[in-house]
Order: sequence, then C-alpha cells, then structure tokens
Amino acid sequence: MLLKLKIYCISIFVLCLVFACSSEENENADPDVSKVQVNITIQRLDKELLACKDKIQLINFFNTHKSFTSTYFQALPQDFEKLAERLLPVITNQAFQDFYKQSQEPAFFGNTQLEDDFKEAFQHLKYYYPDFKEPKIITIFTGFFAQDVLSSPELMISDSLIIIGLDYFMGKKGKFLPDIYDYQLRKAAPNAIVPQAVLLLSAKYNATKPSEKSLLSDMIWYGKSYVFGHTMMPSKADSLFIGYSDAQLTDCYTFQKDIWAHFIDNKLLYTNDAPIKAKYIMERPVTAEIGASCPGAIGRWLGWRIVGKYFDENEKLTIQELMKQTDAQKIFEQSNYKGLPDEE
Repeated sequence: MLLKLKIYCISIFVLCLVFACSSEENENADPDVSKVQVNITIQRLDKELLACKDKIQLINFFNTHKSFTSTYFQALPQDFEKLAERLLPVITNQAFQDFYKQSQEPAFFGNTQLEDDFKEAFQHLKYYYPDFKEPKIITIFTGFFAQDVLSSPELMISDSLIIIGLDYFMGKKGKFLPDIYDYQLRKAAPNAIVPQAVLLLSAKYNATKPSEKSLLSDMIWYGKSYVFGHTMMPSKADSLFIGYSDAQLTDCYTFQKDIWAHFIDNKLLYTNDAPIKAKYIMERPVTAEIGASCPGAIGRWLGWRIVGKYFDENEKLTIQELMKQTDAQKIFEQSNYKGLPDEE
C-alpha cells in the first residue's frame, strides 16, 4: 500500500512538472482573441469610382472624397478637373473594365478574405495593445494610374487610415501586372495584403536606436517586425511576410549554416557601410554575393531567425517588451543563434 502511494505521489508530481513546463513553453503561444471586439470598416471607393461615367461624375467623386483624393492622387480641388480628364479614359476603357471585373471574382476580392484577415490582425493588435484604434480601410482600383503620382500606391498606412490599391494585389493571375519585378509579385497577391499592412503598422511599435547604423542593427529591426507580424497573424505563412517562395524558404533553412558562415567570414554584422548593407537588406532578386539561388534581402530573413530564437529563448518576454528593445547586440548574444539548421 505504501509503495502504491509513493508511485501515485510521484506520478502526480511528474504530471504537475510536465504541466508547468508545458505552460511555460506556451508563454508566447497564440492567445484566444475570439472575444476581442473590433470594428472593421472597409469603404469600397473602387466601386464608387467605377460607377463614374463622365467627367462631372468624377469631379463629384473627388469633391465628395477630398481628403482621399488629396492623399492618393496628390490633387487639390483646383486640380480636380484636370485629374478627371486624365483618369476618365482609363476607367472607361474596356480592358480596364474587364480587369476590374476580374478583381471581383471569388479568387480575388469577391469574398470575405480581406475582412477576415483584418479581423484576425486587429483582434491580436487590440489584445496586445488595448489602446490600439482600428484604422479605417479604403479600397481603390485605378488600373495602376496612381503609380504615376505615388511611390507606393499599393498600400498607404497611417494610425487612422489604410488605403489599399486592389489593382496592385492581383498577383500573377491578374489580367494585367503592376510595374514590379516578378519576384516581388509574391507579396502582391490578395492574401498578402493584410500581412504586408501589419508589417507597416509594426513600425509604430518597433523601437530603434538612431545612433546604431550596423547591419546587425538593421537585421534585428526587420527581425522584430517579422516576429511582430507573425504574432499578430499567426495563421499566415512566412512567405506572405517576407515574400520568399516555399522552395526558397526551405533552402534558406537547409543552407542557413552556409548563409551564416558568409556573414561571419566576411565580417558583415558590424559594418556601417551603406552600399554593403544594401546588398543584404534591400529587396533584390537574389543575393549574388552568397549564391545564385540565395534570395534577396537575406539579412532580413537572418534577422527574423535571430529575433525569433531570442523570443523563444526568453519565454517570459512579451511581444510588447520585445518591440521596445533597442540593443541589437544583446538580442543577438542572448538568442544563442549559431546558424544551425535545427535551431527552431
């Protein structure tokens, strides 16, 4: 009887220990946000714009939405007539009409994906940052007209407003493609809109030390933004944040020891040289310095690996605390990242 009691007590102790470890391991696991109330307001100005059939209707559209027109078309009221004269031939063109009609198919924007994705993102944002105010969302479709006046017409973000150029997010299957490189189209698909928006929103929370100019500091900044993005949208694939194909991501994981060795052997982490940093941080088809199959912006991916491992190693660390950290060297050292393929 005494032996049975000892076995029973040991079993209870082991179960408690396992439960405690399990709970600790899941400190940063995806929380239940189903009861977090958010307001998703999407104003479909694309539909309003496409309903305009003549110059007068277009000018009325601009006057009704002066703030939007000023922001997205960079036009003041005195410019509205000339803007209407330029835009009308575009939106009344049959090819454009067919392009827009395609965008309303279920495979593109004729579904609830945009609303569902923003709901997931906003619920998580409000869970972690209770003071977060959901920005208003506006969709527009101009047949790439806006790229003549804006550097980033596909996505404009502020604390109170998100403007989405739907025509820039039709992906490879769109009747027409935006003026970007083929490798960039992976981030220009319908399901990439909200992940890309969340990355832009992360800048508000991503603290940095302006005096720190090293490549490592840049890598850690990007790494924090990707960890933030994945925390706010845990259901989304890594590829939707960084824009790599599944095959590229697999290769990065498989050959990360070689990638890491390149950074160490060439003493890249602490360089402040802007042209050198650009080779590893800026978007490019490939990072030729490492190899023809190594995707561009590989420094961002490495930063994600380092910050991700640091976040995992520090189980009590919250995403809010992570985003406030500015010591890139500390994050790097405490991550214990060694470039090993089995580091998760």
